[in-house]
Amino acid sequence: MAVDTSSGDAAAEVGGKPPPGPAPGAELRERLDQMGVILAKGLDLAEAGVSLGATILNRVSVAAQQKIREGLDAAGQPQPAAAGAAPEEPVEPGEAETAYGLANRLPLTPGGEVSISFSINNDSMTEVRKVEFRVQGFAGDTRQAAIDAAAFAVKPAQKTIAPVDFEKFVLKGVVPETVPPDVYRGVVVVRSDKDLFIPVVLVVTPP
Repeated sequence: MAVDTSSGDAAAEVGGKPPPGPAPGAELRERLDQMGVILAKGLDLAEAGVSLGATILNRVSVAAQQKIREGLDAAGQPQPAAAGAAPEEPVEPGEAETAYGLANRLPLTPGGEVSISFSINNDSMTEVRKVEFRVQGFAGDTRQAAIDAAAFAVKPAQKTIAPVDFEKFVLKGVVPETVPPDVYRGVVVVRSDKDLFIPVVLVVTPP
């Protein structure tokens, strides 16, 4: 870029006129900025970077989770003292400890369908990364109930991500009708150069 810039200055001195336009280096920077804008469209939801060289992008909203959780508490519990004890439950610190994750944004009831979209970004400038997914089962926070991992799957189950690119995925499944309302926590395992574990939170409310 230094050679191009000096050539432009020399031409300006000979002609006695200012440079007709931006230097070649500026044009290159503009092109890079345009590429950055394109990539930013897929990275604006990034929650955390990981050593895998992939960035987990998700559409989980902490505020949305809180509203769903408040709806679960408002529905009431069998115990008469549950209404007063619900705000004191140490739920928020658990969410604060998790830097990234997936969760249902809309109310989810027993028998309801789960569809949570997310993306994985390949930060490498040169290496192609192949990722595969596996879902681990969900355990309830306050009860002994659990949801079998076989009820969920990531679509597509595997994908090859080009350098400096990202791909979209969807966690899909159906909550069994017999599952009691609760907050269920599971994991999506991303198999690549290294295993990456993405926490998943399903807030199941009364119908």
